[in-house]
Amino acid sequence: MATGPRWHWALLPMAFLPLAIFRAGLLAESDTFWQIRVGLDTLTTGRIPQSDTYSWTLAGTPWQPNSWAFDVLLALAYRGGGLPIVAFTGALVIPLIALTVGLAARRLGAQPKITLLVLLYGVIPLTAFLSVRPQIVDYAVVPLLILLVDVLMRGSTTKARWWAVAGLGLTQAAWVNLHLAAPLGVAVVAAAGIGHVIQERSAATVRALAAGLLTTAICSLASPYGWHVVQIAGAVRASSAYVVEWAPFDPTVVTSDLLLLLAVGAAYAAWRLRAYAYLLVLVLLIPAGLYALRMLPIAVVAGLPILARIADASPRRDAYLRSRSPLVWLAVSGLLAAEVVLAAGKLPTLGTPDYPVAAIQAMPTGCRLFNGYQLGGPVILLRPDVPVSQDSRSDLYGRTLLAAANDTEFGPDGLRRLDADGITCVLVTPSTPLGRSLRTADGWTTIGGDDTGMLFIRGGSAASG
Repeated sequence: MATGPRWHWALLPMAFLPLAIFRAGLLAESDTFWQIRVGLDTLTTGRIPQSDTYSWTLAGTPWQPNSWAFDVLLALAYRGGGLPIVAFTGALVIPLIALTVGLAARRLGAQPKITLLVLLYGVIPLTAFLSVRPQIVDYAVVPLLILLVDVLMRGSTTKARWWAVAGLGLTQAAWVNLHLAAPLGVAVVAAAGIGHVIQERSAATVRALAAGLLTTAICSLASPYGWHVVQIAGAVRASSAYVVEWAPFDPTVVTSDLLLLLAVGAAYAAWRLRAYAYLLVLVLLIPAGLYALRMLPIAVVAGLPILARIADASPRRDAYLRSRSPLVWLAVSGLLAAEVVLAAGKLPTLGTPDYPVAAIQAMPTGCRLFNGYQLGGPVILLRPDVPVSQDSRSDLYGRTLLAAANDTEFGPDGLRRLDADGITCVLVTPSTPLGRSLRTADGWTTIGGDDTGMLFIRGGSAASG
């Protein structure tokens, strides 16, 4: 049962606007840049790309973007105001995450101030994942699906339950076009629904689950790719050997440990509260997060509502928190004030690329480029006349090509590989083995750059320094 005035709950998304602005202060994800270019090309041609036109290594190879609608939204933002508007548009999903988590917590009966406190502190280890990429949509959608399943299975009226079915379908249809991770929604709905069946043990809940699950599954096909969404999503995972977020859980990384602690704590809270819908969703997502790190933030976001609820779930804890209400508000106000200060400092640099823009602009037209994995995206956006050797579209390049490129950049014979491939310009981080070799190699000239990337051109004598 919901508690607290509605306007208190309405403040939740607003409280996360400073965090959104802070996160938008720097564009550090390579994906963002090529996704803008894909969106621009989609708007220009009126068609979603079907093959690669951005690289020279795999030009013409069949390829389809896994977030075409998100890419178009970024392109519209880019047309409207450049990278600052792109950054802010993507960051606005952060308050949306707060909204869906808040709605789920409210339905569980949590207090608004406790929910805000849990959100503000729980989002700290999530901050690194809240970049302008389609993955950010996943964090808003999963709590919403769990909430809609709860309305479907425990709604007070038939009308409310039908609205929940419609909501599941619309949410899934939107998600599958914004990001092809949407098949995960079928598993989330199934897990949450089974949790309700276990708890309610009635034929009505079984029928409701069947209706919700069928609707979610059908609407997962509501994209230009149809049933191929599963195949495309699988290709992304299979080829992501060098993507950190697809790596298994690493206990030596503090952020990963915090995420796992929050997710496991939420699972324990769900078990204590007999909230089997949340428990089964977390039982699904936590092992997935141990297998691939990128799933752990989704598990944490799914668990935040239950963490907010258990904080005052017993009369004793509720009384204690009420007696400490000034301290709670002090903790909330302090963190909000810190976020406002940080956001104010980021406003002048909103949407600044964390990439060597000047070096990219200095590349000769039509040169045969070898570039680092993370540097391909900015080149695709800023210099579409220069085909890249690779970028962060791991589903296109596959493990073999990415491994070869990795050997060129980090292996002992990078210069020989450049000669074999006829490379005439190189854009890599100067601290890599290839970058260090090129700074003193005969026949290569250092044109410019910074710590994020250095441009080298074949011809002339090597620049010093």
